[in-house]
Amino acid sequence: MMKKTLGLLATAALGLGLVQGAAAADLPVKAAHMVAAPTGWTGWYFGGHVGAGWGTTESTLTAFSAAGVGVIPPLGPLPLSSHNINGFIGGAQMGYNWQFTPNFVAGIEGDFSWSGIDGTAPCLVALSCSTKVKWVGDITGRIGLTVDRALVYLKGGAAWAETEYTLATATIPGAAFSATAKDTRFGGLLGLGVEYAVTRNWSAKVEYNYIDFGSSNVTATTAAAGVAFTGTASVDQQLHIVKAGVNYRF
Repeated sequence: MMKKTLGLLATAALGLGLVQGAAAADLPVKAAHMVAAPTGWTGWYFGGHVGAGWGTTESTLTAFSAAGVGVIPPLGPLPLSSHNINGFIGGAQMGYNWQFTPNFVAGIEGDFSWSGIDGTAPCLVALSCSTKVKWVGDITGRIGLTVDRALVYLKGGAAWAETEYTLATATIPGAAFSATAKDTRFGGLLGLGVEYAVTRNWSAKVEYNYIDFGSSNVTATTAAAGVAFTGTASVDQQLHIVKAGVNYRF
Protein backbone atom coordinates (compact mmCIF):
# COMPACT_ATOMS: atom_id res chain seq x y z
CA MET A 1 0.00 0.00 0.00
CA MET A 2 2.81 2.35 0.93
CA LYS A 3 4.62 1.62 -2.33
CA LYS A 4 1.43 2.28 -4.31
CA THR A 5 0.89 5.59 -2.54
CA LEU A 6 4.48 6.73 -3.19
CA GLY A 7 4.11 5.80 -6.84
CA LEU A 8 0.99 7.91 -7.18
CA LEU A 9 2.70 10.90 -5.51
CA ALA A 10 5.71 10.60 -7.80
CA THR A 11 3.46 10.44 -10.84
CA ALA A 12 1.53 13.53 -9.68
CA ALA A 13 4.74 15.46 -8.99
CA LEU A 14 6.07 14.59 -12.43
CA GLY A 15 2.82 15.76 -14.07
CA LEU A 16 2.86 19.03 -12.11
CA GLY A 17 6.46 19.65 -13.16
CA LEU A 18 5.56 19.11 -16.81
CA VAL A 19 2.61 21.54 -16.56
CA GLN A 20 4.76 24.20 -14.89
CA GLY A 21 7.45 23.77 -17.54
CA ALA A 22 4.91 24.21 -20.34
CA ALA A 23 3.50 27.33 -18.69
CA ALA A 24 6.97 28.81 -18.30
CA ALA A 25 7.66 28.16 -21.95
CA ASP A 26 4.57 30.21 -22.87
CA LEU A 27 5.70 33.29 -20.88
CA PRO A 28 6.90 36.22 -23.07
CA VAL A 29 10.65 36.73 -23.19
CA LYS A 30 11.66 40.18 -21.89
CA ALA A 31 13.33 42.23 -24.60
CA ALA A 32 16.89 43.27 -23.96
CA HIS A 33 16.12 46.90 -24.91
CA MET A 34 12.78 48.46 -25.87
CA VAL A 35 12.83 51.81 -27.75
CA ALA A 36 10.00 54.09 -26.66
CA ALA A 37 7.50 54.66 -29.45
CA PRO A 38 6.98 58.29 -30.48
CA THR A 39 3.88 60.12 -29.39
CA GLY A 40 1.29 61.23 -31.94
CA TRP A 41 2.03 64.04 -34.36
CA THR A 42 -0.73 66.33 -33.02
CA GLY A 43 0.53 69.57 -31.47
CA TRP A 44 2.81 72.58 -31.88
CA TYR A 45 6.40 72.33 -33.05
CA PHE A 46 9.31 74.69 -33.56
CA GLY A 47 12.68 74.17 -35.26
CA GLY A 48 15.47 75.35 -37.52
CA HIS A 49 16.85 74.49 -40.95
CA VAL A 50 19.78 75.01 -43.31
CA GLY A 51 20.00 74.36 -47.02
CA ALA A 52 20.68 75.66 -50.48
CA GLY A 53 18.70 77.38 -53.21
CA TRP A 54 19.07 77.97 -56.91
CA GLY A 55 17.01 79.40 -59.74
CA THR A 56 16.85 81.74 -62.73
CA THR A 57 16.20 85.45 -63.17
CA GLU A 58 15.12 86.82 -66.54
CA SER A 59 14.76 90.57 -67.04
CA THR A 60 13.42 92.65 -69.93
CA LEU A 61 13.64 96.45 -70.24
CA THR A 62 10.15 97.82 -70.86
CA ALA A 63 10.66 101.61 -70.42
CA PHE A 64 13.54 104.07 -70.24
CA SER A 65 13.82 107.82 -69.78
CA ALA A 66 16.47 110.49 -69.21
CA ALA A 67 15.88 113.76 -67.34
CA GLY A 68 15.44 116.65 -69.73
CA VAL A 69 15.18 114.32 -72.70
CA GLY A 70 11.80 112.70 -72.10
CA VAL A 71 10.69 109.15 -72.53
CA ILE A 72 12.86 107.08 -74.84
CA PRO A 73 10.93 103.87 -75.48
CA PRO A 74 12.94 100.88 -76.65
CA LEU A 75 12.05 99.30 -79.98
CA GLY A 76 9.77 96.76 -78.38
CA PRO A 77 10.79 94.92 -75.14
CA LEU A 78 14.57 94.78 -74.87
CA PRO A 79 16.02 91.66 -73.16
CA LEU A 80 18.45 92.60 -70.40
CA SER A 81 19.66 89.37 -68.85
CA SER A 82 18.94 85.73 -68.13
CA HIS A 83 21.20 84.37 -65.41
CA ASN A 84 21.43 81.69 -62.76
CA ILE A 85 21.38 82.41 -59.03
CA ASN A 86 22.38 80.10 -56.17
CA GLY A 87 23.55 80.12 -52.56
CA PHE A 88 22.92 78.94 -49.01
CA ILE A 89 19.92 79.59 -46.76
CA GLY A 90 19.20 79.18 -43.06
CA GLY A 91 16.29 79.94 -40.81
CA ALA A 92 13.45 78.71 -38.61
CA GLN A 93 10.01 77.17 -38.90
CA MET A 94 6.95 76.79 -36.67
CA GLY A 95 3.71 74.92 -37.15
CA TYR A 96 0.86 72.80 -35.84
CA ASN A 97 -0.19 69.26 -36.80
CA TRP A 98 -3.49 67.40 -36.46
CA GLN A 99 -3.36 63.59 -36.58
CA PHE A 100 -6.87 62.63 -37.72
CA THR A 101 -6.22 58.86 -38.05
CA PRO A 102 -3.26 56.63 -37.16
CA ASN A 103 -1.87 57.25 -40.66
CA PHE A 104 -3.19 60.66 -41.80
CA VAL A 105 -1.74 63.99 -40.61
CA ALA A 106 -2.55 67.55 -41.71
CA GLY A 107 -1.10 70.84 -40.53
CA ILE A 108 -0.05 74.42 -41.17
CA GLU A 109 3.51 75.75 -41.16
CA GLY A 110 5.38 79.04 -41.46
CA ASP A 111 9.04 79.28 -42.56
CA PHE A 112 11.52 82.15 -42.65
CA SER A 113 14.99 81.88 -44.20
CA TRP A 114 17.88 84.33 -44.45
CA SER A 115 19.33 83.97 -47.93
CA GLY A 116 22.67 84.21 -49.66
CA ILE A 117 21.22 83.27 -53.04
CA ASP A 118 22.65 85.54 -55.74
CA GLY A 119 24.14 85.71 -59.21
CA THR A 120 25.60 88.10 -61.80
CA ALA A 121 25.77 88.01 -65.61
CA PRO A 122 26.62 90.39 -68.48
CA CYS A 123 23.77 92.39 -69.98
CA LEU A 124 23.49 95.01 -72.73
CA VAL A 125 27.09 94.34 -73.82
CA ALA A 126 28.99 96.64 -71.43
CA LEU A 127 26.79 96.28 -68.33
CA SER A 128 26.31 93.64 -65.64
CA CYS A 129 23.00 92.55 -64.09
CA SER A 130 22.96 91.14 -60.55
CA THR A 131 20.25 89.54 -58.42
CA LYS A 132 20.43 88.91 -54.68
CA VAL A 133 17.63 87.25 -52.69
CA LYS A 134 17.83 88.70 -49.15
CA TRP A 135 15.23 86.50 -47.44
CA VAL A 136 12.43 84.03 -48.20
CA GLY A 137 9.29 83.36 -46.16
CA ASP A 138 6.20 81.22 -46.63
CA ILE A 139 2.93 80.06 -45.08
CA THR A 140 1.81 76.61 -46.23
CA GLY A 141 -0.55 73.77 -45.51
CA ARG A 142 0.77 70.21 -45.10
CA ILE A 143 -0.85 66.80 -45.59
CA GLY A 144 0.96 63.54 -45.01
CA LEU A 145 0.91 59.82 -44.28
CA THR A 146 2.80 58.11 -41.46
CA VAL A 147 5.02 55.10 -42.16
CA ASP A 148 6.30 53.71 -38.85
CA ARG A 149 8.17 56.70 -37.34
CA ALA A 150 8.26 58.70 -40.59
CA LEU A 151 5.81 61.30 -41.90
CA VAL A 152 5.83 61.65 -45.69
CA TYR A 153 4.12 64.90 -46.66
CA LEU A 154 3.20 67.36 -49.40
CA LYS A 155 2.91 71.12 -48.79
CA GLY A 156 1.66 74.13 -50.69
CA GLY A 157 0.88 77.78 -50.11
CA ALA A 158 2.12 81.34 -50.45
CA ALA A 159 5.72 82.61 -50.45
CA TRP A 160 7.44 85.99 -50.25
CA ALA A 161 11.01 87.09 -50.94
CA GLU A 162 12.89 90.37 -50.74
CA THR A 163 15.13 90.67 -53.80
CA GLU A 164 17.71 93.28 -54.79
CA TYR A 165 18.53 93.97 -58.45
CA THR A 166 21.60 95.90 -59.62
CA LEU A 167 22.49 97.21 -63.07
CA ALA A 168 26.08 98.48 -63.13
CA THR A 169 29.16 99.18 -65.20
CA ALA A 170 32.65 100.49 -64.60
CA THR A 171 33.90 100.09 -68.16
CA ILE A 172 32.86 103.46 -69.59
CA PRO A 173 35.40 106.18 -68.58
CA GLY A 174 33.72 109.08 -66.85
CA ALA A 175 30.29 107.48 -67.07
CA ALA A 176 30.41 104.63 -64.57
CA PHE A 177 27.11 104.12 -62.78
CA SER A 178 25.18 101.70 -60.65
CA ALA A 179 21.41 101.44 -60.30
CA THR A 180 19.83 99.33 -57.57
CA ALA A 181 16.20 98.49 -56.88
CA LYS A 182 14.49 96.27 -54.30
CA ASP A 183 11.11 94.62 -54.21
CA THR A 184 9.23 92.10 -52.09
CA ARG A 185 7.95 89.43 -54.43
CA PHE A 186 4.90 87.21 -53.91
CA GLY A 187 4.48 83.75 -55.40
CA GLY A 188 3.22 80.21 -54.97
CA LEU A 189 5.05 77.30 -53.32
CA LEU A 190 4.82 73.53 -53.81
CA GLY A 191 6.95 71.11 -51.86
CA LEU A 192 7.43 67.61 -50.48
CA GLY A 193 9.40 66.14 -47.62
CA VAL A 194 10.02 63.41 -45.06
CA GLU A 195 10.08 63.99 -41.30
CA TYR A 196 11.32 61.27 -38.93
CA ALA A 197 10.48 61.05 -35.22
CA VAL A 198 13.85 60.42 -33.56
CA THR A 199 12.41 60.59 -30.00
CA ARG A 200 9.08 61.50 -28.45
CA ASN A 201 9.81 65.22 -28.89
CA TRP A 202 12.55 65.56 -31.51
CA SER A 203 12.24 64.95 -35.24
CA ALA A 204 14.46 65.52 -38.28
CA LYS A 205 13.35 66.37 -41.80
CA VAL A 206 14.50 66.80 -45.40
CA GLU A 207 12.40 68.96 -47.75
CA TYR A 208 12.28 70.31 -51.31
CA ASN A 209 10.38 73.48 -52.32
CA TYR A 210 9.63 74.99 -55.72
CA ILE A 211 8.62 78.67 -55.68
CA ASP A 212 7.34 80.55 -58.73
CA PHE A 213 7.32 84.33 -58.31
CA GLY A 214 6.17 84.99 -61.87
CA SER A 215 6.83 88.40 -63.44
CA SER A 216 6.75 91.83 -61.82
CA ASN A 217 7.99 95.31 -62.77
CA VAL A 218 11.03 96.86 -61.09
CA THR A 219 12.01 100.53 -61.50
CA ALA A 220 15.47 101.97 -60.80
CA THR A 221 16.92 105.48 -61.09
CA THR A 222 20.57 106.47 -61.42
CA ALA A 223 22.76 109.28 -62.76
CA ALA A 224 25.65 109.27 -65.22
CA ALA A 225 27.50 112.19 -66.80
CA GLY A 226 25.17 114.58 -64.96
CA VAL A 227 22.00 113.07 -66.44
CA ALA A 228 19.39 111.16 -64.37
CA PHE A 229 18.16 107.94 -65.96
CA THR A 230 15.11 105.88 -65.00
CA GLY A 231 14.43 102.40 -66.29
CA THR A 232 11.65 99.87 -65.72
CA ALA A 233 12.21 96.17 -66.26
CA SER A 234 9.94 93.15 -66.11
CA VAL A 235 11.64 90.47 -63.99
CA ASP A 236 10.64 86.79 -64.01
CA GLN A 237 12.00 84.59 -61.21
CA GLN A 238 11.75 81.03 -59.87
CA LEU A 239 13.51 79.32 -56.96
CA HIS A 240 14.30 75.73 -56.01
CA ILE A 241 15.18 75.13 -52.35
CA VAL A 242 16.42 71.99 -50.58
CA LYS A 243 16.74 72.11 -46.80
CA ALA A 244 17.37 69.83 -43.82
CA GLY A 245 16.08 70.66 -40.37
CA VAL A 246 15.08 69.58 -36.90
CA ASN A 247 11.84 70.18 -34.96
CA TYR A 248 10.96 70.07 -31.28
CA ARG A 249 7.36 68.90 -30.78
CA PHE A 250 5.61 70.20 -27.67
